[in-house]
Amino acid sequence: MLLPELAVLLALSPGAQLSAAAASSPRPAVCRSSGVGLGSTIWSRARPLGVTRFCGALARGFAELGSRPMVALEFARSAAALDPSEPSARLLEGRALFRLGHASEAWTLLAPYLGRNGPPLDDAPSLFDVSRVALATGALDAAEHGYRLLVARGQLLGSEGERRIAAIEAASLTLARGPAGVDVALSYLAEARAVPLAGERDLVLALSALALHRSGRQERARGLAREAGGPWDLEGSLTQLERTRVSTASLGIEAEPEGAPGPLGYSRIMLLDGELHAAIAVIAEGRDNGLARAHWKAFLASERGKGAWAEHARRTLAALGGRR
Repeated sequence: MLLPELAVLLALSPGAQLSAAAASSPRPAVCRSSGVGLGSTIWSRARPLGVTRFCGALARGFAELGSRPMVALEFARSAAALDPSEPSARLLEGRALFRLGHASEAWTLLAPYLGRNGPPLDDAPSLFDVSRVALATGALDAAEHGYRLLVARGQLLGSEGERRIAAIEAASLTLARGPAGVDVALSYLAEARAVPLAGERDLVLALSALALHRSGRQERARGLAREAGGPWDLEGSLTQLERTRVSTASLGIEAEPEGAPGPLGYSRIMLLDGELHAAIAVIAEGRDNGLARAHWKAFLASERGKGAWAEHARRTLAALGGRR
């Protein structure tokens, strides 16, 4: 059974459907006017009814994506049924699934867009979503490639806030992967710091201090850490899993390192599990060393605690009087 919105759209005249398609991005070639006005009766008559329905469903689906992803998903599947060969319908479906919490299913559809021979992905909002799905599902090589392209096209994102979030996520991912990413991460964070928001300022400072700390520039790291308001507001961003780790560490219980957590959910700012522990720990040092120790222990219990920065965390914890 068609959703009411879809039934209404498909009842529109071809010209009205094509005008709706014109408002959406991205659009496949079949939905473009090739120089003729989209409202043109001549152009409308030159396209079969199935094409106009496909373009209309796709346009409306992209329009609904931000506020009603379930509706967008229905439009995506209707468009795919009309033209199974067109990748734009799969792109819309994957983006909608991600917003609905189905990251693994979304990645099945979206992975080709970050592959060597995948379909082109020209618009920045779609690239942002595809990169985030790769990050959420642990496809970190693909995610890093996507974010690198995204930062270069950042001015094409819809808002200053989106550009800043993309830079923060790109920086955190690049830094998390090892020493080779430190300077790149700092350059991304410098962009994010250029126009800070109150709710992001401490996170950007904490990640910048963490990058400096991990690269051995402790004095500069401490200077940046002192600019932050403290670690306590950042603790409000911890997931339930992360809170449990910190509580366990605070009680002096030695937790065994865990396996990888489930996919990250669609959220305002996405960081790899464990990285927020390390950022909070750096900000907490000198203010609340007990809290810093708890977060370093929590980092070591996370998936990231088995990665490139494990030895750095162990050394720092030992210097603070902690054991691991």
